[in-house]
Amino acid sequence: MNNNLIKDIKRITCFLPKGAGISLVEKLHSEKNIDSTNVHTGRGLRTVESVKDYGAWSEQDILTVVVDANRADEIFEFIFFQGELNKPAGGFIYQTSLTQSSHYALPSIEDERGNA
Repeated sequence: MNNNLIKDIKRITCFLPKGAGISLVEKLHSEKNIDSTNVHTGRGLRTVESVKDYGAWSEQDILTVVVDANRADEIFEFIFFQGELNKPAGGFIYQTSLTQSSHYALPSIEDERGNA
């Protein structure tokens, strides 16, 4: 049996303006100690502000974060406000349950003096 499986987890998915995803990854790491993130780009339709914008595709960052269920609401709110999703054309965010996930951790790397 694999002891690295985690069962009580959530996945938060967020569509952001291009370039906003990496800064959120850095904030999640430094302020919330979250390393289970992924950012990739895709194309989507932006908010239509005038007739000429209708059907205009734009590149977007897609951020996904896997977190323990007990921290999901806290991290969702953090992403919502730090990613400025509360502002017009800020993006879109949702949360889903996952059946299971594997836990991965980066190894500790020692410096030249043997300190981790």
